[in-house]
Amino acid sequence: MGCVRGKLAGFLLTMMLTILLSPMLEGGGDVTGGGPVLLRDIYMNAERVSEAMGMGGAVDPFLQKMVETVGADTSIDMVIQFPGRITGEDIVAVKRAGFRVIYRFSVVPALHVNGTGRALERLLRERDVFWCEYNERLQFFMDQSTTTINVTWVWDSVIERGARRDFRGIDGSGVTVVVLDSGIDAGHPDLDYGTKTIMNLKSDTGEDPWVEVENSDTSSGHGTHCAGTVAGNGDASGGARRGVAPGAHLIGLSVGEGFFITGAVGGLQWVYAHTRPGANPYNIRVVSNSWGAGGGEYSPKDVISIVSQRITYENNVVVVFAAGNSGGDGTDIQTSNYGNTPSNICVAAAERDGSGISDFSSKGQFGLEQTYPDVAAPGVRIWSTAARRTLISAMTKRGHATDFNPYYFPISGTSMATPHVAGAVALLFQACPSLKISDVMEEANETVREVWKEDPYAYVHEAELILEATARYMPPSGEGDPFADNYIPNNYSIGWDGKPFDLSQGFGLIQLDKAVGLALTLQELRTRDFNGDGVPDHPDATVMDALKQYLGIMEKRELEVEGSSGLYHNWKGEWSRFVNQSGKITSIETDQSHFVYIPEDAESLTVVLDYEAIRTSEPGVGTLAVVADVNGDGSPDWSQSLMNPSPHKENVINLASGSLSGHRGQVWVFNIEGRGFNFPILNLMQSTQYTEARVEYTVALIVETSSSDVNATFRDPHAIYGNWMPLERGNSTVRLTRQVYNLNNVKPIKEEVEKPAPRAGFPWIWALVVLLVLLAVAYVYRKQQDRLKNLVKKFRK
Repeated sequence: MGCVRGKLAGFLLTMMLTILLSPMLEGGGDVTGGGPVLLRDIYMNAERVSEAMGMGGAVDPFLQKMVETVGADTSIDMVIQFPGRITGEDIVAVKRAGFRVIYRFSVVPALHVNGTGRALERLLRERDVFWCEYNERLQFFMDQSTTTINVTWVWDSVIERGARRDFRGIDGSGVTVVVLDSGIDAGHPDLDYGTKTIMNLKSDTGEDPWVEVENSDTSSGHGTHCAGTVAGNGDASGGARRGVAPGAHLIGLSVGEGFFITGAVGGLQWVYAHTRPGANPYNIRVVSNSWGAGGGEYSPKDVISIVSQRITYENNVVVVFAAGNSGGDGTDIQTSNYGNTPSNICVAAAERDGSGISDFSSKGQFGLEQTYPDVAAPGVRIWSTAARRTLISAMTKRGHATDFNPYYFPISGTSMATPHVAGAVALLFQACPSLKISDVMEEANETVREVWKEDPYAYVHEAELILEATARYMPPSGEGDPFADNYIPNNYSIGWDGKPFDLSQGFGLIQLDKAVGLALTLQELRTRDFNGDGVPDHPDATVMDALKQYLGIMEKRELEVEGSSGLYHNWKGEWSRFVNQSGKITSIETDQSHFVYIPEDAESLTVVLDYEAIRTSEPGVGTLAVVADVNGDGSPDWSQSLMNPSPHKENVINLASGSLSGHRGQVWVFNIEGRGFNFPILNLMQSTQYTEARVEYTVALIVETSSSDVNATFRDPHAIYGNWMPLERGNSTVRLTRQVYNLNNVKPIKEEVEKPAPRAGFPWIWALVVLLVLLAVAYVYRKQQDRLKNLVKKFRK
């Protein structure tokens, strides 16, 4: 009891200090001291820096402002870049100027140092320095959403090539996403440590050694929420709350809650080192960054921009950044300067239903197209995985008691939009492994585009082009000027593909059914041998080439599968109930609802349940049973025996006759009931919010029928609904509704045909022209002669 009181007192003290200190930390008080401090973002023009400090263009405007704020004799953290490889003389000069060297980066020639403004002046007078920036504290930008972006159609899509049909769909399999954030609770059922989250590394600063842990997100839960949106498998919800790329793997990089530029660089440096060509065993293709330093234009000197560009250009890894949560009215730049780096994808937060942009989503500045977001994704009240022992999840759950589920909670922010796009990129790389940097320059106004012509890093990745080309531009809705009620401006620019984009949403809301179709078309163009000579005909095909014909391969259609004996559907999950440390059992178990349409032609339904009765990883035991609500009243109408402790249960329901025969042609709601407990004696030494009794399971449904035509075309796009697959070896024709990508419709690229030269022979057209000219001259001459004769006659009179 004394331990509990001590923890409670510590928590209350932390909260009181946070409340008392927050005005000062946000710039409302006098800021002094030697360490990094958190201030409101302030943008300052580079020319003013030069005038004020006489340091030329080598000092970041925000660093200059920090020196002015804390005083020239107060030590602060900085990042100093050198124009080339760091030498011993550079290190000596840095120390002689008065700096303490904290860390030396390997990907860029830069040092993390601590020192005063006067030390900076001394260093700049002595050494040639490329760029100096403040080690700013970075801010975390915090299930309908998968339906809004049309990704549920992609997961079980059918790819047709030749006479073959591939029913496996596109779910991110074979691709790994790095989540650089507060960490990942890989003990969560949706983020399984070792299988889903294949590595989970923690470093207090990003400069210290990386340590492998199961749960690296023990303070906020921000990174866990993002990871679930990227690639969570949905086990804690029976698949209903899967991430965008549920087949992808995850790697967590945690630098804790004190998230500074140096920590971020350390994380990105890890990504760079582990994604080098030929040395990327996990096939890392995207890194998700739901954090930033505030609004500003892209600076080619910023260390995070430099490392991001090297990751993309040298290692072919897409870097995704949140636009920020500072709103804006278009009169200044609110979008993240890191998101505005050309090779990075900058993500705005849309409403969950795709009706507009959120009020908090950072906007660009009117007329500066290079500051506009690239695309938008849902970012309002996004339900995703909850780190089970964190402050955010505890506070959020108190505010959503009616929606309580210990494994999920909703929060809003461009942080929540960003992992949607990171997951989307994983899908695109599965569909088109040949994706690479493009030859299309990032959108910008004319002045900046002229400057960028000399910048080799001003181009975007093909994954970004695909998302932009297939996005749905959300029109302004309602009144208001310059913004409509849905925070879309009434004016827009025209982008690289001839489509509109604006300072709120970029090119619009991502649409992944189309994006995957475009990626599949591009891969087919690059790899197919159209003329049969054994060599691909268009290995250098571009997104522009695929854009001309990708819609021709896409169809949401009724699919007929002959030679089937029926239907099957299966899903997996993890049932659990929770026990407080006091031993009191909570009143709510996790909801495992799974909706399945039962065809009218079904004659029997076999229900098979397999589960792990004895759990060894976190010792415990349990018994489960499948229940079904067939009439939608919320109560089970059929169930397996919970008293039967067997880990394998199989039951056949007669649908041709009996009490349930009248419920064919309806949606049944399946759920899991259970009993279980773990061994609390083994958890006494753990500092946990609660312990869990957890049981993993799989359910399979099999429909058999003697009908020659089985109609299973019912389709609801929400992830909570299951979809049937055809059984083999039978005499029935099964009809299903699917997103079909028919790659047989991809055609070879048409070469530009030169206009044929005119045929040789007498140039009749020119003869006609000459004749007409001669006639015109004769006519004018005749008129002039007549006029002259008339004048002569008049003169003689």
